[in-house]
Amino acid sequence: MTPWGYSVDADELPPLIDTATFFSMVGAAFDADDERVAPTLEAVSAAIRGWCGWHVAPAFSCEVVTQGGGSVLSLPTLALRSVDAVVVKGVEVDPACVEFRRSGLVKARGRWPHEWGSVAIGFTSGYDVEAVRDVAAVAAQLAANSLAAAPGVRREQAGGVSIEYNQTANGVTGGVALLARDMAMLAPYRLPAVPR
Repeated sequence: MTPWGYSVDADELPPLIDTATFFSMVGAAFDADDERVAPTLEAVSAAIRGWCGWHVAPAFSCEVVTQGGGSVLSLPTLALRSVDAVVVKGVEVDPACVEFRRSGLVKARGRWPHEWGSVAIGFTSGYDVEAVRDVAAVAAQLAANSLAAAPGVRREQAGGVSIEYNQTANGVTGGVALLARDMAMLAPYRLPAVPR
């Protein structure tokens, strides 16, 4: 089960970008043997996905158990590839009997039941990582900021020499924090808040 209320057919979600992609995007700014890179990419991916409200990439087989109350359901995705299974009140329904939009809307021929947990939908969702280069760029930049920032130290001064360190957010050094520019780039991938 994901933090977003649906399950994914994977033991764990991979980072949005792998270490090889990270190093190709940031050049030689970091040592290829730096053991902090992989966990930082995982933390950055979790932060991006958490802000967007779904897994974003790559494509996975997913399942959500929800309820209706109308003829249209909104699945937790903006990249719905297919509706693979539909179960309504324990009865399998032919997925061909529903229409869907890539934005995650699924339309029934009639009405979805309104009882909680009465509808289970299996679906394939997610962008190809190569298709969302802006998300990859944000992930690389967040990871680079986090790795370059000295945790807890913003500025050092000795006599007339002063060094100001990279900040991950206004007044914050170290850790992972999405900046306003990152959120602006990720805005097209953010789900609107929908009760599940």
